[in-house]
Amino acid sequence: MVRKLRPKKKKGEGKVKNATPIIIDGIHFKSKLEGYCYEQLKKYNIIAPYEEVRFEILPAFTYGDENVRRMSYTPDFVGKDFIIECKGLVSDSFPLRYKLFKYFLHSENLQYKLYMPRNRRNVDEVIQQILNETIHSSS
Repeated sequence: MVRKLRPKKKKGEGKVKNATPIIIDGIHFKSKLEGYCYEQLKKYNIIAPYEEVRFEILPAFTYGDENVRRMSYTPDFVGKDFIIECKGLVSDSFPLRYKLFKYFLHSENLQYKLYMPRNRRNVDEVIQQILNETIHSSS
């Protein structure tokens, strides 16, 4: 299930370890890398809103008498056929969550190209790849 909404965040939620939050165009980014990626997407007129699409990768369920909460994944940027997840430092839980997210995309037959830039140079490379894909698909 894919949802297009931006949930309200609880106090302290969404902090990224060793990241400096930044505000650009009134949008609160968790890191300078996310802000840089936003600026580059905007510069090249690539439409990919910031944290507006949430994927429910595991629905809520009951196990015995325990209610297990759903698990969702909100990528940084989701375009028409690509997803960008900016990751400077990777937390301990991220690899498993990202693997589950990839499995969800696979099982739902959702065809997104995944990008994970780790620094500004990587962001520039991702933007160039997206631009090249756009040129090839329109010709």
